[in-house]
Amino acid sequence: MSITLSREMQLTRGEFLRELPKAIGNLEHQVAGDKVIITDGDRRIEIRLVDKGTLDIGSLHLPMEEVDFEFLGHTQEETDAFMERFDHHTQRTGG
Repeated sequence: MSITLSREMQLTRGEFLRELPKAIGNLEHQVAGDKVIITDGDRRIEIRLVDKGTLDIGSLHLPMEEVDFEFLGHTQEETDAFMERFDHHTQRTGG
């Protein structure tokens, strides 16, 4: 079974890769170009990064990445749990 998700995130590729270890816990991962492969036993998550350029809002220039996830061998519950942890560690709050 394969589950796919896509997110648009306001960050650079470098920021994404720096935040990734905390966001995925202690799961093993490899980076190959614009693809990240996360392994967990016989299950795998493939993440593809797509540079969307810069979003200009007035004087703000925000780097944007499309982040595509493919969950291989995961249940919907496992996918939801992974994304909850991932979002907790990567979403920014303002204030």
